[in-house]
Amino acid sequence: MKSMLGVTIGIILIGIVGMLYLQNNLDEKPEKIFFTLQGDNTVNSIPNENNWIAGEKMTYVSAIKNGLLVLATSSANDTVFAFNGETGESIDTFLVGKTPKGVKIRPDGNFAFVANEGSDSISVINLILGKIHTEIPVGKTPHNIIFNPSSDLAFITLQGEDKIAIVDAKKFELISTIPIEGLPHNLDISPNGKFLYVTRIATNDVAVVNLENQQIIAEIPVSAGHHGIDVSPNGNRAYVSGIASDVITVIDTQSFDVIDQIKVGNGPHGLRTNYDGSILYVAVSQTNEIVEINTDTLEIINSIKTGNVPFWVAIPGNP
Repeated sequence: MKSMLGVTIGIILIGIVGMLYLQNNLDEKPEKIFFTLQGDNTVNSIPNENNWIAGEKMTYVSAIKNGLLVLATSSANDTVFAFNGETGESIDTFLVGKTPKGVKIRPDGNFAFVANEGSDSISVINLILGKIHTEIPVGKTPHNIIFNPSSDLAFITLQGEDKIAIVDAKKFELISTIPIEGLPHNLDISPNGKFLYVTRIATNDVAVVNLENQQIIAEIPVSAGHHGIDVSPNGNRAYVSGIASDVITVIDTQSFDVIDQIKVGNGPHGLRTNYDGSILYVAVSQTNEIVEINTDTLEIINSIKTGNVPFWVAIPGNP
């Protein structure tokens, strides 16, 4: 990381954090989609559709709430790339632990967590100062992260030991773990912070965890994975991809029933709804496109061709 770039990201982010209150109170939020192109070693955006040169094997991507900062992991280069979400300008790079995968920006915008599979740790980036703040040992093979919107906790899937790590996201300390058998992979949380949804590679299902008692209350079969997952902003549905399949599984989160499977093409992985949940965006890795689905009708309404191997999707306002 270059010191001048660290100063630059600090200046930019002070402005970004200051704009969050305004952003929260705007009637219209930015409709922008960011995604990694694993086959091109780049990050891209819609509607700009300009490739941002990054590192090898770009994997996960996260955007701050107002869309002005985008972070993406290069799992081959052990690096997090930071971009200006408006211009695509490279802001900084951060050398993190080995084989970084999931990256998530804390809801207040001040810090980012990075799951280092090869180091069994979480790297914490101070986004205001533009530097690594600390590294948290969490357990074997951490893969991805979600923050609880109702508390100061973060949850991390530990693929290497079939657990969910619980971390205090303000004190940067491991608190405890929840046992989840079946290779827990990606995860999301209900908007009220009460239920955790965890995809499992070994069993091709979603485990629903009641966080009040940390018990699994449902196991919902989905397609062949590994998987991505997104819980809708109103909490009524969960959408699950399966990269070894060609469908998106739609789950009713009240009954835990599968209500549909939507064919989108081979290799769907990253997926996110827009800020009001009306459109679901899916990165289809083998057909090189972003597919748009109307979440009312559950029908495909658009397909946007991309570069090679679109992998993960980030949308401002949907962490």
